[in-house]
Amino acid sequence: MADYSKIAEVGNGILELLKEALVPELLNSADQIGLCSPEDHGDFTVGVWLYDLAEDSGLQMHEMIDEGRNSQRYPSVYLILRYAITLYLQSDLKYRAVQEHQILGKIIQTLKDHAALDEKTCMPAEHSSGRTIRLQMQELPVEEKIRVWTVPNVPYKTSLFYTAEPVEIRSARTRNVKRVREIQYGIEEQKRKRR
Repeated sequence: MADYSKIAEVGNGILELLKEALVPELLNSADQIGLCSPEDHGDFTVGVWLYDLAEDSGLQMHEMIDEGRNSQRYPSVYLILRYAITLYLQSDLKYRAVQEHQILGKIIQTLKDHAALDEKTCMPAEHSSGRTIRLQMQELPVEEKIRVWTVPNVPYKTSLFYTAEPVEIRSARTRNVKRVREIQYGIEEQKRKRR
């Protein structure tokens, strides 16, 4: 896939992890898990929302990247993706809290056990020899969680907050370069003037 689709690929990788972990033990169908905002979650039971992204200032690159003998690619941008994972169960009130707690526990367990995605495939990277995208739970103060949750007329729902980083988006710009093929050295002798 094209490099600009990496954000979507990471989101889909997280969805695949959750679907494999939750269906059929805790949810009936993989269609109950999807990418959505808290304001527009439709029929999803588990919503994964990319609520923020930022450039990873620790991984800024400024050098051109060699691609073959006569081509260089402009530097990549590295991102930190921030996700909120929220549950929207519609089950009987008497059982809902226990179900929510079980699902939250399973999500935490799954994302801890599979805390890295392969950079190329965005699938679990247990046996990857290349670079990985780390998934890490965030400890945000309650005020920050409520600030992120900006849905009017909807009370805050307990959510899990995770980051995925670093996510590389390679530049589409390249430039042609000419390599040095020959170097000529010359020694010139200078005559000193006598005084």
